Amino acid sequence: MTSPAAPPEGCRPAFGTTFVVVAYLLVAPPLFLLVPLALLLAFSPPRSPREWLWLVLAAGLGGLKVLGDAAHPAVSVRLLTAVAITAGGVFVLLIYLLPRATTLLRAGAAMIAGMGAAAVWARSAGIAMATIDAALTEDLRRGLEIGLRGADPAQAAMMTEALPMMARSFTGIVVLLGMMGLALAWRWYHLIASAPIGQPPRPLFEFRFNDHIIWGAIFTLALALFNVGGPIGRVVTWAAIVWGGIYAIRGLAIVLRATERWPLPGKLLVLIASVLVLPMALATIVMVGVADTWIDFRNRSIPTAGGGNAS
Repeated sequence: MTSPAAPPEGCRPAFGTTFVVVAYLLVAPPLFLLVPLALLLAFSPPRSPREWLWLVLAAGLGGLKVLGDAAHPAVSVRLLTAVAITAGGVFVLLIYLLPRATTLLRAGAAMIAGMGAAAVWARSAGIAMATIDAALTEDLRRGLEIGLRGADPAQAAMMTEALPMMARSFTGIVVLLGMMGLALAWRWYHLIASAPIGQPPRPLFEFRFNDHIIWGAIFTLALALFNVGGPIGRVVTWAAIVWGGIYAIRGLAIVLRATERWPLPGKLLVLIASVLVLPMALATIVMVGVADTWIDFRNRSIPTAGGGNAS
């Protein structure tokens, strides 16, 4: 299962990938990246000093994080750790069991397994969903107090009122972030390993998936419009967040492909403008990702200066 297309030993990961990995470790749950990375490097097995270094870093940082979370008083933190460990292990297992499956399929299945294991553990421990909601709301409230210190009181009050809804939506965000972390671990592993297992993942600007998946998103949207309540309503909310996220990534891939040959100042200008109008930018790339189901932007013929077409 060694990949013939793996980067040669000693090659350096691209700056963009390095930046994304560092940013993920700083702002997202790091175990979703550290657990599968450590397992992949351990099972390869490591052959170069660089691989041993990353194995020690991933296993060491991951182990410290697990030990810290195990002693954390918040039940939401301990559940998140359980999800990350289970999902990371299942993701690596699926790489061996389903060598031809896409990264999206493996990551999605791994996150479902992780969430299922956490739900079973919570139920066996007698932890109710209301308890988890209350813990998440309190964690978000503390973070909000730090982030909005000195902000307008009206804005702070509005954000505080939205905390219960954010807590109920948190699982969908975790699933999306977890899938991203697993995919990043797989990408980073192929960039640093001298003889990685499996086929290397494609670049982000080639990211796409089966177009028929759109029917799952449409079905989820229909259920959301009917305002289904109870546990089913929660699952619909979580699914809507995940659908929006993966179609946003597909839209971002199209934008990256379209701006691939742009000079750096032009790319920076687009990035700055997107940050300034972030909600509109996010909505736009989601719509671009959905529209790609029928239009297939990256494979459309591009008119050349001579009047012909270039693929």
